[in-house]
Amino acid sequence: MAGRLLISQFALLTGLSPKTLRHYDDIDLLKPEWIDETSGYRQYGVAQVSLGIHIRHWRQLGLPVPEIKRLLQSPDHGAQVLSQHETRLRTEIAEREGALRNLQALLKENVMDYRLEHLPAQQVLSIREALQPPHYEVIPQALQELMAYKKAQGYEVSAPSFFIRHAGGEGEAGVVEVCLPVSGDVHPSGRIEVKNVQRQPVFIGRFVGPYEKTGAAYSGVAEEALRRGLRLTGSTAEIYVKSVPQTPDPNAYETDIAFFLEPNELAEG
Repeated sequence: MAGRLLISQFALLTGLSPKTLRHYDDIDLLKPEWIDETSGYRQYGVAQVSLGIHIRHWRQLGLPVPEIKRLLQSPDHGAQVLSQHETRLRTEIAEREGALRNLQALLKENVMDYRLEHLPAQQVLSIREALQPPHYEVIPQALQELMAYKKAQGYEVSAPSFFIRHAGGEGEAGVVEVCLPVSGDVHPSGRIEVKNVQRQPVFIGRFVGPYEKTGAAYSGVAEEALRRGLRLTGSTAEIYVKSVPQTPDPNAYETDIAFFLEPNELAEG
C-alpha cells in the first residue's frame, strides 16, 4: 500500500538494520505503524523515516535508550537531555584517558629491565628519617644535605646515591635511610652518619622516567619478583643511576627499584 514501507525498505532509508528495528519495536522505542495480521510483517510509515534517522544519530552519539525515550516524550527538554549527555561523555572521556595513561605505564613496567644481583658492600654517608607518606620530600632534602656536606669536605662520590626504605615501622610511618656512597677517609657530622652497607641480594627493575612516576613501577617489580618465586623481605631501595648531573631531561632519568631478598635467594657468586 502507498505510504507503507517493509522493514527492509525502512532499514535502507534510515540506516537501521532490520535486527535493530525489531529490537526497537520490542522495547517500545520505534514501533511500526502496521503489523500484517496474516504474515506478522512489520510495516512503517514514510513519516517515520525522519524519526528513525534521528534515533540512529542519537545512538551514534552514545545517548542511552531511556534518554532517547525521554527526549521523544518531552521535546521541550531536548537541550537539557543533550547537555546532560555531553557532561556524561566528558566524564567518560576523562576516565578513559586516565585508564589509557595507566595502561601505558603498565606496558612500560612490563618491559623494564629486570635482574637479580647483590647490592654491593660500600661505605656511605647516611641520614635516617621517619617517612610519613605522602611527605616524601624528606628524601631529596636529606640527599641535598648529604651532597652539600660531601662538597664542603671534599669527599669523592664512589657510586650513585640511593635510599633504603626499611620494612616495619609504626602505623603508616616507616624509616628511610638516604645514602651517598663515598670513598676514602670520611667522618660523621651531626645527624650525618658514616656506615658500611652490607652486601645483600636484591631483585631490581630499572625505571626510565621522571621521579614522580617511579611509585607506579613498584608494583610491577614486586609482581615480577613474586612471579619468579622470590621471597621478599619487605625492604626496598631506589638507586639513582642517571639523574640531574647526567641529563637535564626528567624523562631520561634512570632509577633502579630494588626489593631486598631473603639471604638464600641468590647464590653467592
